[in-house]
Amino acid sequence: MKRKGLWIATGLIAVVVASIFLEPTQTVVGLLLGEPFFEGRPARYWARSLAAGPGEQADASSRLQQGGGQAAPVLAAMLSGKSAAKDAEVRCTSAELLAKIGADATSAGPSLLAGVHDRDPHVQAVCAAALPKAGIPAKAAVPVLTELLKSDHVVVAARALSEYKEEAAESLPVLVALLSDQSKSTEARWNAARTIGRIGPAADGAVPALIAALDDPEWTIREHSAEAFGDIGPNAAPEAIPGLLRMLNDPVARVRRDAVRSLGQIGKAALESVPDIKKLLSDPEELVQKAALTALGKIAPDQVPPAGNQDEKPAERVSDPK
Repeated sequence: MKRKGLWIATGLIAVVVASIFLEPTQTVVGLLLGEPFFEGRPARYWARSLAAGPGEQADASSRLQQGGGQAAPVLAAMLSGKSAAKDAEVRCTSAELLAKIGADATSAGPSLLAGVHDRDPHVQAVCAAALPKAGIPAKAAVPVLTELLKSDHVVVAARALSEYKEEAAESLPVLVALLSDQSKSTEARWNAARTIGRIGPAADGAVPALIAALDDPEWTIREHSAEAFGDIGPNAAPEAIPGLLRMLNDPVARVRRDAVRSLGQIGKAALESVPDIKKLLSDPEELVQKAALTALGKIAPDQVPPAGNQDEKPAERVSDPK
């Protein structure tokens, strides 16, 4: 009888335990494990919902995003800690939602930073891209992203750094080395040039590397290097002006456009470029004409020709390489 009673008690305990772990909302388990809750449901409930069918996934994603800062702890828990989701796609979705929530998701910073070192490469990239969007302070994010420039996620890291603008200045030595290293991919190098420009006036130390990049055989690198001078502004003068003047004759329209645009952003210090800028008012590409007109207005507004004297349509057009 005692043995039978023990079996019954054991069976009852097993039923209770199973009911707790199989309960759809996972509320009791979440409480026992100290998980964060959103809308009365623990992190594991939301992880299960995000791993479910398309309809349930969409509903859960929408509710979590609309939850804003209140949902951030649950999303962070799905990225790291005891509640980390086993499904990499769920972790990716969590990072993407934190990025969409924006500054209200700042509390999830430690989880996003840890996610940059996730075991899944895709999760790493999504977390890196989410750092500036989720309002993670530059002091914490920039060193991590700078180190990531040395990895396969170089493009993602460069783009994320560009969103921190002047606060990413400490990454300049790595960005300059990346731009100058012709063994790296073209995409990585032009993104390095673009990010250098986004740092703004504080990137004036990168001017020599940008000048050298104006002679690169890859037009996208010439384009973004020319563009970077304009973002740096007057701090790039006078060193950058001779190189930009050369780029006004580049065979690629987008390079000519960004070169003349940057001369305009440099401003009065580029007054010597006015005769060359005027020549571009009749460039065969309209985008170059418009950029030249704008630049002329910034450097020498008194020399802007009347509207009627500007060519309305070029005689022929030259397409950029694809």
